[in-house]
Amino acid sequence: MTTTSTLTSPTSNFNMNNFNDLINQANKLISCGPSCQKEKQSELLKQKYLEAQYNVTHAPEELSEATKNYIIYTQGDSEYNDYLDKDLEKKADAIISMYKTNLTSDINNIQTNLTTYKGLQINYDNIIDLYKKYKNENDSLEKKLKGKTSDIITNDRKTFYKDQTIDQLNGYYYFLFFVYVLVVIVYFLSIFLVNSNVNLSIRILVLILMIMYPLILNVIVP
Repeated sequence: MTTTSTLTSPTSNFNMNNFNDLINQANKLISCGPSCQKEKQSELLKQKYLEAQYNVTHAPEELSEATKNYIIYTQGDSEYNDYLDKDLEKKADAIISMYKTNLTSDINNIQTNLTTYKGLQINYDNIIDLYKKYKNENDSLEKKLKGKTSDIITNDRKTFYKDQTIDQLNGYYYFLFFVYVLVVIVYFLSIFLVNSNVNLSIRILVLILMIMYPLILNVIVP
């Protein structure tokens, strides 16, 4: 009786393992529906989030502790102290550099503000000077205007008084002229109505002279 031995190759085992994994995954999918899969995926993502958050929070402490242990174990306490000194120097240099940068920035800002302030101050001074100039010019013009106004008022008053005097003189003139005409008329009537020892020709001559008197006066007195 011949016994037949069956040898299984590594390739056959590998394919069998893959096949088993696929069967297991299919069983998991069958046993856990879409909602179940979503819940598992959510829980997995949450766990990764918590782990990442923990690592971010405790990573500096863990790194510091691991560094300390490594240096002390491999190089000794003195080297670790030197490491701390150098680390502190680096941090101090970084802080100093940061303060220098901030100080330089603040100085630049102050210089910029001073330059801006100087420009504004110059503009302000120019505006004040211009205001004083215009104010002086306005005051001078106002004085001249008041002087002219005063002259105009004075001239108007003079003209008013002059016109008033002329009106008064004209009134006197008209009154005297009226009296003179009345006298001439009375004299004219008296020549014919009143008996007199004076010769008629003389009386007529006097009448003519009385009539001619205003005309002669206008010629003599311009």
